[in-house]
Amino acid sequence: MHDIKNPLVSVIVPNYNYAKYLPLRIETIIKQSFNDFELILLDDASSDDSVKILRLYQEVDKRVSCVMVNDYNSGSPFKQWQKGIELARGKYIWIAESDDYADFSFLAKTVSLMEQHPTAAYCFTGSYIVDEVGNMLDKDMDRWTKKQQNNLMKYKLFSGTNYAAKNLYWTNYVYNASGVLFRKSSSLKIFNTRWATMRYCGDWWFWTFMALQGDVIEVYERLNNFRQHSQSVTIDSKQDDEAYGACIKECIDLTWTLENYLPLSIYKRLLCYGNYYKDIKRKNIRNEIKQNLLNELEERCYMIKTAYYLERVNKALSGVFPFLCRIKTERCC
Repeated sequence: MHDIKNPLVSVIVPNYNYAKYLPLRIETIIKQSFNDFELILLDDASSDDSVKILRLYQEVDKRVSCVMVNDYNSGSPFKQWQKGIELARGKYIWIAESDDYADFSFLAKTVSLMEQHPTAAYCFTGSYIVDEVGNMLDKDMDRWTKKQQNNLMKYKLFSGTNYAAKNLYWTNYVYNASGVLFRKSSSLKIFNTRWATMRYCGDWWFWTFMALQGDVIEVYERLNNFRQHSQSVTIDSKQDDEAYGACIKECIDLTWTLENYLPLSIYKRLLCYGNYYKDIKRKNIRNEIKQNLLNELEERCYMIKTAYYLERVNKALSGVFPFLCRIKTERCC
């Protein structure tokens, strides 16, 4: 029997206007083969029937320890993550995004691995990518190597520092929170850092600095279903440009901060900044926003033009010389 006052796992479901996905989301939690958990349901001032559905599950399942509804939208999903972590009583935490859904063995497999490896800060599984109605998409976000796919143990433990330097320096490799189980004690070490105040890149910041708190387990099984939503046509292109600018500024800030924590060569740092420069120059956005971003880059890297040329030459030669760093494929394996 599990003790709701002292659960091994706290499952947090942060929701905003995803009423139509909540039943499947919650059903694939409460029907997990592992059941020593509490369920924390958070709503960020939804205008649909979300709260009604959340309250219904609170009535029928005693493992729902909390339903908390904001009076006003917080403006950031990461503030909801932070609230959930603060409420959590479990040794481990699973942030189960409200539009995703899980394999019934997700907790059993990830909890077992975390218990076997007390140095691990988190355990990251693969995901199937599905559309708005649950159809499987022909999209591979895991990009496992043949070595990883043929791993007889179906998982591998990595040094968190190496994982951050190779997997998370270039991009948010831990692409979906619903596929991760993490140690609460590790998250508390970074609880009041920058990630919770960010609007776009808080998850990237969170998983990177979580990796620096211990080791990382990669599970070579797809135990999560990550829902991708079709892109609607946005009328306000000015707002789109501003959002892009704000997002890239957060990314640049994270990259610059990581240089103080990771063993990175000058070569890799220049490649990263050169890649930013290339992407910004090619992006079709208003000139004032583009120039502000380029100025931001130059403040962080005074050799920005050199970085750009290095990135271009490196890309051209990396197919011929395999020892060169390839931004899209470098990772621990």
